[in-house]
Amino acid sequence: MPKTTDEILNTPKIQKLIFDNYSDIENIMDFYAKTVNYKTNIYYHATGGYGESGVGRGLYLGKDWQVLEKFYNADNFGDIDMYEGEPSFLDLTEEKDFNTFKKNAEEKFGKLEKNEHLKKLCLEEEFDGIRYFDFCATGEEFVLYNTDKVKFVKQVKVGEKIESFI
Repeated sequence: MPKTTDEILNTPKIQKLIFDNYSDIENIMDFYAKTVNYKTNIYYHATGGYGESGVGRGLYLGKDWQVLEKFYNADNFGDIDMYEGEPSFLDLTEEKDFNTFKKNAEEKFGKLEKNEHLKKLCLEEEFDGIRYFDFCATGEEFVLYNTDKVKFVKQVKVGEKIESFI
């Protein structure tokens, strides 16, 4: 089972999705850029974005702040928050693993509003959050349910240069 985003991107299923959905190399490279330049124990959160029920109430995090800014703050509103910590994430990057987890959560807690059944099962299994792969949005994503596991570092306004995060 692939563990890193690079490994996920190199699976035949994802390779087919990439080449079926992106018509030119610039778009493929833009998609691939979602997966590089990660810093250990650093996560980013876009404060803008479009409301969605998502995968349960929690802090939505990514490892590439530029991708979050581009996707969630496309209309130039919102900021990017930087967090540091060592939460333990349940790896649900394989679609079948995510679907099995979701089914188990629904069976145990019922289908709760805004997918809170996912949060309950994750915390019951003693993980701080889940890691999954959203091909249509930002690639690798994290939902942190136990927010005590990270601390806020700083906030950068949309449009500021990357140097402000280094």
